[in-house]
Amino acid sequence: WIPVVVVIALISTVALFGSPTLALLYLSWISVILTTQFSDDYLRLPLNFTFYEALFMMIATLVFLSWMQMGNLSWGRSTRLDRPVLVFLVAVGFSVALGLYYGQSTSQMLRDVRFPLYYALFFLVTGFFDVRKSFTFLLLILGAAAVVGVEYLVELVQTVNLSFEGAFYRVARIEGLMMPIGTLLIATIFIYDTSFFRQFLSGLALVPIGVALMVTVGRGMWIATLTGLLCLIGLVYIRRNQDPKPMKRVLILVLVPFFVLLMGNVFQRITGIGVGETATRRLVRVVDNYEQDHSISGRLQSYAAALEKVIQRPLFGGGHGETVTYVANDENGVLTVMTLGAVDSTYLTIMMRMGIVGLIAFLWIYVRSIRMAYGLLGRTNQSRVRLFCAAFVAVYSAMLVYGIADATLIGNRLIFVHVTFMGILARLDIEEADGVSA
Repeated sequence: WIPVVVVIALISTVALFGSPTLALLYLSWISVILTTQFSDDYLRLPLNFTFYEALFMMIATLVFLSWMQMGNLSWGRSTRLDRPVLVFLVAVGFSVALGLYYGQSTSQMLRDVRFPLYYALFFLVTGFFDVRKSFTFLLLILGAAAVVGVEYLVELVQTVNLSFEGAFYRVARIEGLMMPIGTLLIATIFIYDTSFFRQFLSGLALVPIGVALMVTVGRGMWIATLTGLLCLIGLVYIRRNQDPKPMKRVLILVLVPFFVLLMGNVFQRITGIGVGETATRRLVRVVDNYEQDHSISGRLQSYAAALEKVIQRPLFGGGHGETVTYVANDENGVLTVMTLGAVDSTYLTIMMRMGIVGLIAFLWIYVRSIRMAYGLLGRTNQSRVRLFCAAFVAVYSAMLVYGIADATLIGNRLIFVHVTFMGILARLDIEEADGVSA
């Protein structure tokens, strides 16, 4: 793996010293395509820094030095998201102080607080990102999602013994979240992009992304994807008098999940992997006997433990470093004592650490972002800006729903993608007000 690491180091160097925009695009891309295992095994840095955090710090340093050399120390025009993001970061800082006051574990605190602090990237994006590259960002993220889809399928085929009909292994990674995001980006390109070539390439990308979305057997991801598609259908309906051929667009959106199901079925028939049986079993257990599903029962027990913590300190939470302890059955049915610093819910995790105040600060960011994207979609005349805004509304409506059962918006490296997406939207909002073409 040494040659691979050397190539990554060389590409990272070129990206970092190319331009701030290139560096920010690279950070979003590399944080998606590199697996957690590869990063931990070959790219772990001293003091337990991850490769992505080192890139983030180097980008911040280089941007700061560039800003100082410019002579003009004004950071640029403020955006409508500056205040929500700043309030959230202040709330995170207050939560750290609160955790120290309550005597929370310092090591646990450092593990927990690193991810919310990634939201500081927002100010680098709004200050230095070239907004003309906004569409490039979408294509880059779509390409990264396709790469992750291929990685999923390769791991599945390598792990499962294909000589046994119906064998299955569930691939579960942090990067799996890119499957619903990629699907929604493709659906948006189908209905808002006028380029047949890009639509064709997006259709090709949907093959690995859609199949991987099926083989994840992730109920939350499926629900999030359907939520995003429904949002796109709603946007088409609301704008039926402004956009041409609304019924054709609705038909395309309705066909996307059927195409994904078709690809999953074809993949199952070719490989003999038991995707359908596993998916059916997982869905049936939700409504039939969820106690037999250790993932559901364990999750509900963790939620109950987190709620007890929230009830004890509802306003500001227990600070970063707060943990929950509960007893649950593992995959083998053995009772195990679990101690976690986060639960599989963005909202419960935030309230456990930062209370209701922290949750309000967090939701302020995303609710205002979605409203801003919806408003910009209605008033812009630029097709690419409309596409970007529609994609944002669909993706982050889906992510807010997905956050009910996953802590992704507050607890992993894909925050770099979310914050860059959000920062570009804030810049587009300013540029549209100024009448500048993006």
